[in-house]
Amino acid sequence: MRQGPWRAICLFSGLTVLPATLLAQVENPDAPPNGGPTAPTTTYDDALSATTVNGAIAGEAIFTTCATGLNGEGSVRNQKFQDDCNLIVGGASTDAAGSAVALEQLAADQISAQNSAVERSAGAGITVTQGRLERIRLADRAATGTGAVLAGNNLLSMASGGGASADLTAGPFGGFFNYEYISGDEDQTAFQPGYDATSWSLAAGMDYRFNDSFVGGLAVRYADEDTNFDNSRGDMTGESWGIIGYGSYFLPNGLFIDGSLGYSNTDFVLEREINYSITGSTARQIAKSDSSADIWNLSVAAGYDLFVNPFSITPSLRLSYVENSVDGYRETMSDPTGVGGGMALSIDAQTYTSLTTNLGVQISRAISTDSGVWVPQLRVGWIHEFENGQQQVGATFVNDINQQPLYILTSEPDENYFDVGIGVSGQFANGRSAFIAYNTLLGYDNLTYNAITAGVRLEF
Repeated sequence: MRQGPWRAICLFSGLTVLPATLLAQVENPDAPPNGGPTAPTTTYDDALSATTVNGAIAGEAIFTTCATGLNGEGSVRNQKFQDDCNLIVGGASTDAAGSAVALEQLAADQISAQNSAVERSAGAGITVTQGRLERIRLADRAATGTGAVLAGNNLLSMASGGGASADLTAGPFGGFFNYEYISGDEDQTAFQPGYDATSWSLAAGMDYRFNDSFVGGLAVRYADEDTNFDNSRGDMTGESWGIIGYGSYFLPNGLFIDGSLGYSNTDFVLEREINYSITGSTARQIAKSDSSADIWNLSVAAGYDLFVNPFSITPSLRLSYVENSVDGYRETMSDPTGVGGGMALSIDAQTYTSLTTNLGVQISRAISTDSGVWVPQLRVGWIHEFENGQQQVGATFVNDINQQPLYILTSEPDENYFDVGIGVSGQFANGRSAFIAYNTLLGYDNLTYNAITAGVRLEF
């Protein structure tokens, strides 16, 4: 849960220098054909060394295709690309710093944020069903007498059935409605810019108690996210619809197994701001793209509810898998005839996966009052990511006649971090309940994450 501002971008501070082995691959012909760039290799190397890692990778591809000069003999769009790459490569002879900024701006390293957004959304969906199942089990333990403090609440005699079971589980059906708000930021790394992100989501569902040990249900969820990149690098919006099936099998002795399977589709709109100036020629462009992602998530958990009145202690282990398949897409420039207007990118389709375990414990305390039974909760979980490798996303320049390939390196997910949550739920007469919870991540490098969730439910 795929989600803050980056540091200010400087040319020679905090940026990774490309290894000499990669710089050595860039060759400048003595006599470039067809009007190709004529910048001395050493000056272009200076630009490559001063830009970001992804900027240097893009810079190598730009030089390779630009040096052929073939775009200068192509269509109007190809010629525009030739003019723009000539400015970047040739301009390095007098303005290496300007070329370095151009390469950084053109590299499209903002795409890492798409996968982070998907992980946040998928994680939030799992949290919705996980919390729902936890509260179903709590009511069931109370109804069977395992949580005696709940059964002793004086509201229970108000139920038509006259007992705890009638009060806390008024019928086999249950409906719920949740709202969640998430805010966070991610710092700049060597592979992506920093950003702030906020999102909200609504979830509604219904479940059915098939017998004393099994509950299953279905939920739908809508989410909306806004991401703003630091240092005027652009913004991204995402709109998602999804469906989640979930179930829990639990025994009177406290053992339980939970599971959920979900699918969602997210539509992204990414607008990358591209601003650079080389030897007096200034680019002011917005590279816009629309992409779509299909996300599958599977979660399985096992645990044990141990009641030591008035406390309950629940250790559990959860395994979660997320697969995010993003369609390929092409950018369009806001000013195709202006400086930089020929440098739109075509991004290949890509698939990201995440496999995590969450080993944690939840502690709850039931407090009986005249208004109902209140249950404050604290949960701490250690999350380990198994799929933490760095991804390479393929790309080409839309207007490049050679279709010279390049790639964009994403940031590596953190391998180990902690999920901490606090909250309180209320159990009331006639199967009514409500809750509010706060969740954050600790120990995740370069990331802050805060989520507030609230919801109501009714048994009938």
